[in-house]
Amino acid sequence: MGDARRGLLRDPEFLKFWGGQSVSLLGSQFTLLALPIAAAVTLRAGPAEMGVLAALQLAPGLLLGPVAGVWLDRARRRPVLVATQVASAVVLATVPLAGAVGVLSIQQLYAVAFLTGTAAVFFRIAQFSFLPALVGRERLVEANARFQTSTTVAALAGPGLAGAVVQLVTAPLAIGLDAASFVAGAVTAARLRTVEPPVERDPGGNAVREAIEGLTFSWRQPLVRAIIGTLLIANAGGGALEAVFVLLFVGRIGVTPAQMGLVFATSSASSLVGSLLIRPVQRRAGVGRVMVLATVLVGVGSAVSTAAAFTPRPLTLPLLLAGALTSGFGLMTYNVPQQAIRQAVIPDRMLGRTAAGAALVVNGGGVLASLAGGALAQAAGPRSTLVAATALMALCVLPTAIGPLRRLREVPAGGTSPAGAFAGAIPDAGRPRPAGPPGPGSA
Repeated sequence: MGDARRGLLRDPEFLKFWGGQSVSLLGSQFTLLALPIAAAVTLRAGPAEMGVLAALQLAPGLLLGPVAGVWLDRARRRPVLVATQVASAVVLATVPLAGAVGVLSIQQLYAVAFLTGTAAVFFRIAQFSFLPALVGRERLVEANARFQTSTTVAALAGPGLAGAVVQLVTAPLAIGLDAASFVAGAVTAARLRTVEPPVERDPGGNAVREAIEGLTFSWRQPLVRAIIGTLLIANAGGGALEAVFVLLFVGRIGVTPAQMGLVFATSSASSLVGSLLIRPVQRRAGVGRVMVLATVLVGVGSAVSTAAAFTPRPLTLPLLLAGALTSGFGLMTYNVPQQAIRQAVIPDRMLGRTAAGAALVVNGGGVLASLAGGALAQAAGPRSTLVAATALMALCVLPTAIGPLRRLREVPAGGTSPAGAFAGAIPDAGRPRPAGPPGPGSA
């Protein structure tokens, strides 16, 4: 692995792409915090409106994911990476402009959430499908780990900066900084010279049939099926949490934007530790055991964060920090191997449609859960919604723990059957929502 690591770090194309996306990831932390704050605090949105806002961010994956996957299996992916980031920059830039002239509305935030979510669908599937061409399948674990490290470093610095910016200059202006970061990501992606595999074009192909083929492959491949099951449950729980998390803790309990930024930064710091430990821990314990433990940590962290809503005010922030610390480590130690496993066992010609199929299932659950979370909060209160969402989140361990993933020793080599990855002996061995299935991305 040492030689591969040096080769990847000396690869100018990878470094160019990695650097540009790292800048974009840092900017995205501003919108991650500022968009719900703009709705809950600036516009005084209620629980149902917050649920709609969260759902609209996920809805494009449900509506457009299958189309995007089939199309991206027939198209070059690099131009899509550029176009989607330019589109996100333009859409996000409308928020500070509207805020400056006093016409910002919840309807505009709905549109921004949907349009940036649409760009994210195409970007994430394109990046997931493009990464094997950029680095080679033998270096996917390292490449995904480096992208996830960038994600956590950005999330470590970003929330604190975002919280301070929101508190000083308002949430809409903070979102404007994210727009600028997407420009940096688009420029570096445009300058890549990576040669992608030839596109397999089928003039007589049927888009519906190909989309169904992607879903069918994901269902029949036992490792992919278990991963998608875990992501579906975790993202459903996360969708319900997202509908009320900022509204309750910032809007009602009184946690400040800067303190909420610190909570997100703590989760990111914990994830950074996970990204540094993931490969040696997996070599010693086996990838399957680590993934089971990761899902347990996600559930425990969510439970601790939820407990913060029922304690005296002085304990609220410490419990939020403890929950973020636990779940952040779990998120990282699950996301790195699950991405590499799917990229390794799925043929290149099907990467787009299988990623889209996974997004369809996972985002569908997230959309329904976000709407249900908003409705439940409206009827029974946000604290009851937190409890229900946390109980659902805890169940995400089941598909990983009872399926073939728990016996997986290492990430399969490309083209290796799942059975070949199992062995009898081990060789040398608080955001509320986990990352979605397509893989690392800033859109």
